Amino acid sequence: MMVYGKFPLSAFLLAMMAAPVSARGEAAVPPATAQDEAAAWTGHYYLQGVMETGSEMLLRPDGRFQWYLVVGSLDLFAEGRWEARDGSVVLTSEPSEDVPKPAFGTMVLRQEEGRLIPGEKLGGAYVRPERDGDQGR
Repeated sequence: MMVYGKFPLSAFLLAMMAAPVSARGEAAVPPATAQDEAAAWTGHYYLQGVMETGSEMLLRPDGRFQWYLVVGSLDLFAEGRWEARDGSVVLTSEPSEDVPKPAFGTMVLRQEEGRLIPGEKLGGAYVRPERDGDQGR
């Protein structure tokens, strides 16, 4: 069951994750082509560095994504399309049968040293697992 708007924390988290990210000159060096850039970020990611919060994100090679965030009894979901653009990964959610009301419209994640940073105020970073074979592809 999806819960929207019951907790003040939910509005704060969504605002921080969807907030524009300032450029600090820390973006990874982009690959030769946009297709290479997108392929470099494809995979399964876990949010680290945010206490009492669970979140995963799957960036598929076909340009689709799945995402969720859990904080206490608040469960948020989104799925749709993603693209690598200008040193960022941009998620654009689309309503679907499984997720009729996505948690956000667009989320911009800054690329930094192999991590995807959802926003400065939220903290944390999406990272790939270190185990071989668990890349969610």
